[in-house]
Amino acid sequence: MISPDQEISFDSGGVCIHGSLRLPDSHDANVPGVLIIAGSGPVDRNGSVGVPGTPTEIHMDLYRWIAEQLADQGIASIRYDKITSGATGIGSYSEDPAQLVAQSFETVFVAPARNALALLAEQPGVDAQKLLVLGHSEGGLIAMLLASYSATANSVGAPAPAGLILAEPSYARLLDVVSRQLAEQIELASISSADQIALITWADAGIAEIRQSSELGEQSTLTAPLPEAKEEALQWQETVQSIVFGRMRNELIRSEDSLIPVDLAAELNLPVLITAGTKDFNTPALPGGLPGSGVSALAAAIPDGLGTYVELLNITHILRDIGDGDPMQLSLPQQIEHPYSTQFAEALREFLAPWANE
Repeated sequence: MISPDQEISFDSGGVCIHGSLRLPDSHDANVPGVLIIAGSGPVDRNGSVGVPGTPTEIHMDLYRWIAEQLADQGIASIRYDKITSGATGIGSYSEDPAQLVAQSFETVFVAPARNALALLAEQPGVDAQKLLVLGHSEGGLIAMLLASYSATANSVGAPAPAGLILAEPSYARLLDVVSRQLAEQIELASISSADQIALITWADAGIAEIRQSSELGEQSTLTAPLPEAKEEALQWQETVQSIVFGRMRNELIRSEDSLIPVDLAAELNLPVLITAGTKDFNTPALPGGLPGSGVSALAAAIPDGLGTYVELLNITHILRDIGDGDPMQLSLPQQIEHPYSTQFAEALREFLAPWANE
């Protein structure tokens, strides 16, 4: 039997972060601990997305499942509702929501993870010398930052992690991923090749402007390339306008985009498990699209002898085994009807065995 979650909360930059502590049902003192960091977007401690209490809410329970795998192996864990999700919401930023995106990625998303790791180290019965960090998707980027910034982490009482688990991790600069995904989708649109090229070129110019501009609040100098666009071409022009010239034009996005995952991976000096599902189109396993992109390229950057790279057959971004299914044809609600990846569970157990108290 697995012990139930215990509610926890902690402060990070004036925001109260809410989360869950999971302890093994039966354990001796000095058990290992794992901090679980969620992926991008308003994803809560369990992996739920959408507006709580509405039909848009989807309960993935991915991170609760991971916590259960850890507890079964005699390992404690903390997972939390990051800012923008769950019980945490936007916290003190509710007084002026615009201030949230004016902050850095470090302030909004990395600092809370660091504080959560410090809290895990303080838990009675948890061995502060056996702390690891598991980051999923964008959480993998944050996990690498916690390892890279161990000196800073120590300043808030969090020991440097002893190991990392990067599950389907971010592998490229944020805006490069946006560029790739937009281009792939626009190229599939039922519009002329000339319109496709114009929209992709415009999107990339907008991304370059974000990276180069010192005043993101100013109106873009770039105008829409298809002034007479109609139907699907108009829809895609409006999509690019909304993403590249709207919600991406802020300091939160720009500061995250400045981080280069492959460079962070090359600086790691601790054991790392890195997984990539062969049917994960969010963070694909193999290099493709951008030069040197793909989770396998990220794994290759980890210093020799430290990285364990595992490709998970038929596994999607949310660690579901869809068998022969086509991930491009399965919506998120359809994917969660499939089982969790036993391959991931086995790889996780094997990697954690040197620290585990089974």
